[in-house]
Amino acid sequence: MLALFFYTMPETTVPASESTAGAWKERLRALRNIPPLMGLMWESGHGVIIAGAVARIVAGVLPVATLFVPNLIIQDIVDLMSHKIRHLPPIFWWLVAIEFGLACMGAILSRVMDYTDTVLADRYTKYISVRVMEHASSLDLERYEDPDFYDKLERARVQATDRLATIRMMGQLLQQIITTATLIASILFYAPWLVLILVISVIPTFVGETHFAFLHYALNFKQTTSRRQMDYLRLVGASKESAKELKLFGLGNFLTNRFKKLSDEILDEDVSLAKRRFWATTLLSLFGTAGYYATYVIVIYRTVLGRYNIGQWYFITGAIAGASTNIQT
Repeated sequence: MLALFFYTMPETTVPASESTAGAWKERLRALRNIPPLMGLMWESGHGVIIAGAVARIVAGVLPVATLFVPNLIIQDIVDLMSHKIRHLPPIFWWLVAIEFGLACMGAILSRVMDYTDTVLADRYTKYISVRVMEHASSLDLERYEDPDFYDKLERARVQATDRLATIRMMGQLLQQIITTATLIASILFYAPWLVLILVISVIPTFVGETHFAFLHYALNFKQTTSRRQMDYLRLVGASKESAKELKLFGLGNFLTNRFKKLSDEILDEDVSLAKRRFWATTLLSLFGTAGYYATYVIVIYRTVLGRYNIGQWYFITGAIAGASTNIQT
């Protein structure tokens, strides 16, 4: 049985292209899987999706509002201390109350998004599991003898749960897109060319992170066979059901050594890729940091020249910081 497992299990190859251009085309083609995933999500719980989307849209606009209101408050305080005005305007305390309301709304929306994500995850898992089980029960037994088909069926079963991270990230992406768009629109109002500096500075980081993300996926794809063997070895080597056979045939050391060999190979591959990613992305991230501080210095300089007041300085620098972070994310 062990020999059959080790020597008949199909090899999994990495879906790689010969050229960089071909690799990127392959990666872009993979995005075609997103609409079907979204369709499955919608079928599993469209009401929860709508509630979560509305919450994320409102949460995406909040960062601009939480910068704009303090901008007005700070400027009123500065004007009062510099004796430009004798009294705070009547709307001042209303602005403070609005800022408090925005903070409360942000806390509530955060809990709403967590709730909708949890409910959607449960409904999606149930829906996909039922679909897979219904499809599997309708198949002829001979289909299970096809290694390629069984591999796809196994992936469909596993991905009923491991695609939950993708679903959550899609919701976060929607929120970040809205936040980034509103922050960029605010920066464009004051200095359009600052946005250009931010975008150009994060391109190297984006390319590097994307490249290594795909390498990580390709490596996981390649390691599928080894990881399944490890799961099998872990189960057989440490379960009471197989303990008698292990003692009788003296397979304990064989299974342990086999597991060590596979785990060492995977560890070496993972560490090698992690080191490459660490050095490359660390160096590339410096471009984004340099771009942010370049715009920061420019805004300070224009404030010193009197082109921006203190409130506007607070608003623009906050918008730049938020936009830079969201663009990179």
